[in-house]
Amino acid sequence: MGGKTSATFVDSFLLLFTRVVVTLVLIKDAQALQNDLKKDDFITKKLSTLFRCLPLRCGWLLEVANTALVTMKEINFKHREKPLASFLL
Repeated sequence: MGGKTSATFVDSFLLLFTRVVVTLVLIKDAQALQNDLKKDDFITKKLSTLFRCLPLRCGWLLEVANTALVTMKEINFKHREKPLASFLL
């Protein structure tokens, strides 16, 4: 898989991860969290390696993963007043 495709998967995954975390717990600045994750070389390199190996091991799952990531990018997670995990507090 090409470098640009791998980078797109990494960006989409980090966006999805950030949105899920913001939904579950209170985060001061979601954009800052996402930027910090993108700047972390260890995270981006490991995720990039993972996404490059995916087609060799389970190529058919890429179709499902891509569809899920693209769909999750479009979901409006900001409609909640409180984080989902607020019931634990």
